[in-house]
This record gives sequence, structure tokens and C-alpha cells, in this order.
Amino acid sequence: MHDEEQNDDAVKLAALPSYLGYQIRQAQTAVFRDIEAKMKSIGVTPGEFGLLTIVGANPGINQKTLTKLYGLDKSTLSYAVNRLMDRKWINRRRNAEDGRYFGLWLTKVGQNKAELSTTSIEAQECLMDTVLEVGEREQLLNMLMRITTILGNSEAQSKTS
Repeated sequence: MHDEEQNDDAVKLAALPSYLGYQIRQAQTAVFRDIEAKMKSIGVTPGEFGLLTIVGANPGINQKTLTKLYGLDKSTLSYAVNRLMDRKWINRRRNAEDGRYFGLWLTKVGQNKAELSTTSIEAQECLMDTVLEVGEREQLLNMLMRITTILGNSEAQSKTS
């Protein structure tokens, strides 16, 4: 048996390229690889960028709300939040309106990381726009949101069935 590398052109993908899920995953992988490389010098991962962006836009947001928003379990989100706190990018303070809860805020360093990351993200968005015709960006976003909604709803429905 030979362990020779097979020519990529010889690999048959069968129906995979015609599946939306396959193409969405291929696009997501390409987007993440590209943005991870661009943001490596900043020291921010795509997941951290998302968290910094949401905390920045919602000062005082609590972890329970973030858990629901991301659809993650509490321990996974807590790990991510603690990592950002250890790096002094966010801080946790008691909520002034309801002392039972703690909210999250960006620090100055976190704001700076979010701004630098946003610049990289926006550059990538511009690059992706170069392959889209006028109006296709909005159409693509709309289609992806509808797919997310229907699959999110079907997941919720299967949990209650």
C-alpha cells in the first residue's frame, strides 16, 4: 500500500459542492484562516473580537446574557471572559442598578484591541465585497440570516419534541 499524496484534481467530492452547508463551511473556514492570520500580530482571535465587540457595544452586559446570545454553556463562556480579564481587556464590576449581578466593561487596552481588530475585520469585509456585485452583499447577508433563523428554530423545536 502506498501513502503517496493524491492530486487534488483527482479527488471526487461527489455532491458536496452542491450542498449549502458544505459551501458555508468552506467559506467560514477561509474567512477564519484569513482573519486569524491578519489579527495574529494584534493578539486577538475571531472569538475574542466578537466578545470585545459585544461588550464594547453593551457596557455592563452580564455573562448570563452573553451565554444566551452565543448559545454557549456557562463554563465555556466563563473561560473566555476570564481569559480577557486576565489580559486586562475587560473588567467585571457589580451592576449599579442591581447589586446581585456583575457586568462586563472594556478596559482602555480592550478598547484598543477592539479598534485594531475592527480595522482588520473591515479590511477583510472590503476584500470579500470585491467578488460581489452591487446589492449582493445585502442579499447574501439576508439569506445567511434566514438560514441561521430556520436552523436555530429547528434546533429549538427538536429540543421540545
